[in-house]
Amino acid sequence: MPVRNEIKEVFSNAGHRVLAQTTANQSEAETKKLIADFSTRIDQYDGRYPIPDLLSELEEAARQTFKTTVPTDAHLGSTQAQATTATSNDDSLCRPIADHWVDAIAESAKNATEEHFQQATDCFSQGDALQATQHLCSAIVCSITAIAAQRGWPHSDKDDDLNAVVGLATGILPAEDDDIYQLLMSASEPGLNLNSAFAAAMGQPHSVKTGFYQEHASAEENAMLFARQAVELFNQLGSAVS
Repeated sequence: MPVRNEIKEVFSNAGHRVLAQTTANQSEAETKKLIADFSTRIDQYDGRYPIPDLLSELEEAARQTFKTTVPTDAHLGSTQAQATTATSNDDSLCRPIADHWVDAIAESAKNATEEHFQQATDCFSQGDALQATQHLCSAIVCSITAIAAQRGWPHSDKDDDLNAVVGLATGILPAEDDDIYQLLMSASEPGLNLNSAFAAAMGQPHSVKTGFYQEHASAEENAMLFARQAVELFNQLGSAVS
């Protein structure tokens, strides 16, 4: 399936930060042009680890384009970030990422998330509840995919999003044959709250489309509350297992 727009947002800003850290004597314009030119590779990607895989390809493109040596993690004073402490019955579900990408991904996701929250606020003020709730879902996707990427978890689609929620809630990243509802029975209280907030927030656009969403101030507040709570719990539980 095509790389989701939210992942493209996180990748683009993180890629800019990575290139700023790992290339020298290149102008802002040159860096932006390289990232823009790289868009064709993004559209061709069909794996389960888009953010680190594309960042790795972008660094290689920088080597070729700028004809310069991009410092490795050793040059940056680090080795490699480890995948999460969450366990899994399938070791192929975890892929470590380079240390110098971690902060770049986190900062990019934070900015993208807040931008979507602002766009949701604007849409609510204009009476467009559907667009507003879709922006809230995008805010959540930016957050959860970044956390999954930082931990070496798959993050390509909605199923990966749900698995990441379960991984944060329970400490067990579901494998293909695992029953996520059974796993959630062992979740902590914050983990259960995360799952509930995530489900409530992601269901808002459907509620609008099917007429179950009542357009009034308290409904808007609740929609924002669910999304904010989900993002806050992602960050809380994500920090706890890092």
